[in-house]
Amino acid sequence: MPFEPTAPPPEGVPRTPATAPRDVWEARAVPAALLLLGALLLQGLMFIGESSQTSDEAVHLTAGYSYLKTGDFRLNPEHPPLIKEIAALPLLLTDLSFPWGPLWEQAEEWNAGRIFVHENRLSNDTILLLGRLPILMLSLALGWAMFRWGRRLFGARGALLGLALYVLDPNVVAHSCLVTTDLGITLFIFLSVYALWAWAERPHPARLWLTGLAVGAAFAAKFTALWLLPILGTLLLAVALFGTPLPRRPAWRRAPLVTEADGWRYAASLGSAAGVIAVAAAGVVLATYAFRGVPAYVDGLQMGLSHSSTGHLAYLMGRLSESGWWYYFLFAYLIKTPIGTLAIVLLALAAFALGRRRPILDEMFLWLPVLVVVAITCVWKINIGLRHLLPIYPFLYVACGRLLAPAAKPGPAPAVPAASPSARPARRLAATAMPWVVGSLLAWSAGEMAFIAPYHLAYFNELVGGPRNGHLYLLDSNLDWGQGARAVRRFVAEQNVPVIHLAYSGNSDPWYYGVVYQYAPGSGNLPNAKQREARVPAGLPRELFAIAPTVLHSVHFTDHTLYDWLLSRRPIAMPGYSYLVYDLTGDVEAHARLAVLCYLFGLPDLAGYEADRTLRLDPRNADAHKVLDAIRQDAATAAAPGT
Repeated sequence: MPFEPTAPPPEGVPRTPATAPRDVWEARAVPAALLLLGALLLQGLMFIGESSQTSDEAVHLTAGYSYLKTGDFRLNPEHPPLIKEIAALPLLLTDLSFPWGPLWEQAEEWNAGRIFVHENRLSNDTILLLGRLPILMLSLALGWAMFRWGRRLFGARGALLGLALYVLDPNVVAHSCLVTTDLGITLFIFLSVYALWAWAERPHPARLWLTGLAVGAAFAAKFTALWLLPILGTLLLAVALFGTPLPRRPAWRRAPLVTEADGWRYAASLGSAAGVIAVAAAGVVLATYAFRGVPAYVDGLQMGLSHSSTGHLAYLMGRLSESGWWYYFLFAYLIKTPIGTLAIVLLALAAFALGRRRPILDEMFLWLPVLVVVAITCVWKINIGLRHLLPIYPFLYVACGRLLAPAAKPGPAPAVPAASPSARPARRLAATAMPWVVGSLLAWSAGEMAFIAPYHLAYFNELVGGPRNGHLYLLDSNLDWGQGARAVRRFVAEQNVPVIHLAYSGNSDPWYYGVVYQYAPGSGNLPNAKQREARVPAGLPRELFAIAPTVLHSVHFTDHTLYDWLLSRRPIAMPGYSYLVYDLTGDVEAHARLAVLCYLFGLPDLAGYEADRTLRLDPRNADAHKVLDAIRQDAATAAAPGT
């Protein structure tokens, strides 16, 4: 049954149906919302306390700090500065050193980031905590905005349902606590659409300017803000098509209203509104670049567009592709979302299809962003993480609030034939059962959250067998982003092993988190890790090898089969679900394989060490002899005159 109000409510009053009975949840709505946001805060702090630095965080923090200190935007131009500046703000209150020397001059952001975060006056834990907390605050602000809009549309219970879905999504929790741009762009896209909806409902200059500021913040957060252009353009056109009265001069108060009957004046009003949004947005972008960094914005935009057009090597269910798969993000959402949440989303879609809808313009504001983002990601070549789909989450979960929205009281006799008497009991039964069904599904999602905490980033649902099987389906920021060093350290301590073999992905070196390891070739590692002198000594009761899933599947190597010899083996543990641990005690094949790999990666000392270990176990091993012969030949060649 449709539930459309007869007139807009006063400002600040929830936009519930005029004929709906009083909802007892209205008085409890704000405390309940704050309780849910408190749960998000608690989960976020747990995640922050457990998660080591992920791939891009050191670079983002270092770049943001340099922007605030110098107004120079040479570091990390491929992302706009706003979120990096917000994350780095608390660091201005500390006495940190900065690598201003050659690394700064050459804009060598990766090594500069490593030194700034891990070799500073404060510990890396403190620096990351200070940088991550502002992102968590942005997520709490997004949750509150969702509650406010959801309450206007679907009443208190509907708003709380949408907020609960947001809080109980492991992907939301994980990306609410990392110094990346994904949560920021999600927040500002949502605020842009929400503010435009509020302006279309009651045109007021302040709301229009707020829309522009939110749009500007989105463009200053991430270049995927370009997705807002078709969203906002279509929504403004819809406002006009539905004949919403608009002020003749949208930027000023007390302007007379015009309608579509006023012809060119109405078109001019709509154009003026778009102009106000553009001016405010441009002002925000210029401010985040200190009013002098526009060339950096243009360069970064060109880099982003080039990346989007050329693609990025991606992994899906054992396959690799530079151009991606049209269903990648839909599949990722399907297997990385709690099943209880998936069921609620499907129920909401069914309710929408069966007629439980808001006025069509309201529904467009909710569903158009979802449709546009999904459509774009289906043709997007950068398939490296569900996080890029994050902007649909707040719209999708707010829209689910219809399941618990108060039903309108029966009105006058309808002009169309009424539903058959046999259908009425079924509808009443469905209305009575829905809160219990939704509550049970939410409890399921809450149980999943309790199970995965604090390893939210590695969550996979039961459709694929849970997080232990996640690496068989998705990698990169879906599972293995460098966050698992503490889990590895804890596991090694429990096993009472002083040093292990370890191969990790990215630039988040587990050494900085107390993991003592002998280096094995990984992907994207900075040079300092390869120079570690730690070795696994002979004679240990147990020899363990921890390997990141991205390395295990050899995604970023030229030869994608380098570690296939491990795939047939059963890991003895999966610390944080982001590493697999194998027992190599007395394993001739494993040591021979490591010797070959180290030689191929230009690590002769490690290659020779592993070859010697292999020969002590099997003096006739052919691979070990070949490695030692190659090392001797290389040394002789290097020592020859004229070389």
